[in-house]
Amino acid sequence: MTSNTKYFAVILVSICGCATVSSFQKMPSYERAQYVCSRDSDYERLSKAESIHEAKIDEITSVLSRGYRVHKACRTVKVEKPGTVSCTSNGVGNSINTDCRQNINTTYENVCTETPVSIDANLERGNLEASKNMVVRAKIEKNNVYNRCYSLVGPMSAEQAFIYYNRK
Repeated sequence: MTSNTKYFAVILVSICGCATVSSFQKMPSYERAQYVCSRDSDYERLSKAESIHEAKIDEITSVLSRGYRVHKACRTVKVEKPGTVSCTSNGVGNSINTDCRQNINTTYENVCTETPVSIDANLERGNLEASKNMVVRAKIEKNNVYNRCYSLVGPMSAEQAFIYYNRK
C-alpha cells in the first residue's frame, strides 16, 4: 500500500468522521490505535474535565489579580419602538374621515448590570489549588485510559479495532 493512500485514508476519516473497515485497513496499527483511543468516551470525558478546570484556573487567577469578582445580573426588557404609520380614509364629498394608526415594533433585549463583589483571597487561593489538583488528576487518569486502550487496540487487526471502535 502506498504512503499516499494511507494518508488519504487518515484525512478522509478525519474530515468526514466516518470510519469504515476499509479506512481502518489503510491505517497502520499505531494510527488505528490513536484514532480509536482518542475518541474513547472516558478519554473525551476526562479531556473535557481537564479543560473545565483549566478554565477555572484562568478565571480564579484573573479574580485574584483583579482583587474582586464581577456579579452579572441580567433581565429581559420589552422595548417598543414606533413603526410605520398606516392611514385609511373613507367618506363622500367634503366629509372625508381619515384614520391613522402608528404600528409599534416590539422587541426584547437583555439588560445586564455588573456589580463588583469583594473576594476572600484565601478561599480563592484554595479553589485555585483544588482546580490545579483536578487538572493533574484528570491528566493522569486520561493518560491511563489512553494507555490501557492503546495497549488493547494496538495489536488488534483492522477488523477487530473497527468492531471495538463501534462498540465504544
